[in-house]
Amino acid sequence: MNLRNILRLSLVLFLLFPFLFLLTQFRISTLPEGAELLWAFKNSFTQAFFSALCSLLVGFWVALGLLALNERTQRPGRFVLEILCLLPNFLPPIFILLSTLNLIEPFPMGISGIVIVHTLMNFGLVAVLLAGIIENKLGGVAELAYVEGVSRWQFVWRGLVPMLKKDFWLLGLFIFIVCFGSFSVPLIVGGGKGTTVEVLIYEKIRLSSDWGHAVLLAFLQSTFIFALSFVASRGKGVNNTRIANLSLLKSFSGIVVLLGVSAFYLLGYVQGFVSGLSMLSTFYDLQSAILWNFLGSLVLGLSVGVLCYLGLMLIAFCWPKAWFEKFLNGYVAPSTSLACFSLLIVSPNEGFYPFVKIPIALTLLSLNSLFRMGWDGELQALQSQVTVAYAMGASPQQIFKEVLFPQLSDRAGLLAGIAAIWASGDFAVSRILAHRDLSIAMMTETLMSGYRLNQAIVLSSLIILSGIVCFVICVGGSRVLRRKFAS
Repeated sequence: MNLRNILRLSLVLFLLFPFLFLLTQFRISTLPEGAELLWAFKNSFTQAFFSALCSLLVGFWVALGLLALNERTQRPGRFVLEILCLLPNFLPPIFILLSTLNLIEPFPMGISGIVIVHTLMNFGLVAVLLAGIIENKLGGVAELAYVEGVSRWQFVWRGLVPMLKKDFWLLGLFIFIVCFGSFSVPLIVGGGKGTTVEVLIYEKIRLSSDWGHAVLLAFLQSTFIFALSFVASRGKGVNNTRIANLSLLKSFSGIVVLLGVSAFYLLGYVQGFVSGLSMLSTFYDLQSAILWNFLGSLVLGLSVGVLCYLGLMLIAFCWPKAWFEKFLNGYVAPSTSLACFSLLIVSPNEGFYPFVKIPIALTLLSLNSLFRMGWDGELQALQSQVTVAYAMGASPQQIFKEVLFPQLSDRAGLLAGIAAIWASGDFAVSRILAHRDLSIAMMTETLMSGYRLNQAIVLSSLIILSGIVCFVICVGGSRVLRRKFAS
């Protein structure tokens, strides 16, 4: 077995580790109460269903607003609006949670609260994806309907919805899967009545040390998510790849909705930050803890950035291979609870061990998302160059060093920087794998759980600072490595 096969197998085993570990621990002496199990799955299903539905409805409305700026001269404005749409997905969830909790009083804890936060986090992603789908698939039909005088809503109900029903179904299923496996949002705003499967696994592990029931819950949840993901990966619509005049569907009200929602969570954050500035004296006794936890955020963020960079480059080195490509395209990341659960009992959880386990868990959870954020497209774009290099007798190591690495390093650094930002703002994974506050995000979550929202918002500004530092280091470091290899 050559080096690349060993590396491929090692990466596959790393990504499958939580599932394999789950099978080895599947020894159950007693079954959990049926009522508790059904209650948790009902909560997970309900919040995921309504989160996906609301995200689709609001996202479709905003997508019509994005289509109002599809002219070539309007592209800069469209780009700015798309950044606003995707901002909640790129920022750690704690920022949306803080701004929403600060602005909505009293906040509806439970299923409705989870749905509100999930909708704010996902509607923008839905809008950007739907706008692209509509532009690429309905060009000629929309132009013809516009010329013949069909009204907007007639075309929507009789043309757009029937033609894109598969796309709506697959996109809704994708959001459903993401929300069903969400942990950080239900942990904060779920309350006693909104306990989901993820939160129940956490409670079984942390509060009652009931490993057998936690294993069963993780197994059932992973099986359910995998089945849905398999269905979602089966369908693909026909892509006409034609961008045309979509005046029939343009709606500036969608822009108003986007700006209104963006102003909502930005106002909530700014308002809480201004109010929290008057409480700076309360942080006097926490100066030492804040300093050490800020350093902890930097260590966690940079560790995840480096590991994700190495993981992406490892994928590039092992590319291409038919079974390897199929595995990565069909792979579904484990739930947060399962990934943390598998690492929790591998070794001790004191001392420096959390600083090893947390980056590994976050890399395990992030790598698949980064692969789907354009890394697979980058590799496919270089496929012809790799083929030519092989035909000329170049070795895999030479191809990676002289062809792939110089062209991929910057992109890998950008994606690694995004993962570092996520890691700097993580509190859910850290809360499972650490027994004390190790980062600013964990300190912020502690304040937030104690209803000290304004102080939590002020402290969260350090998450932004640590995230920016980690991002700049990852992007800059990748460029330095590229120049080193090029020379």
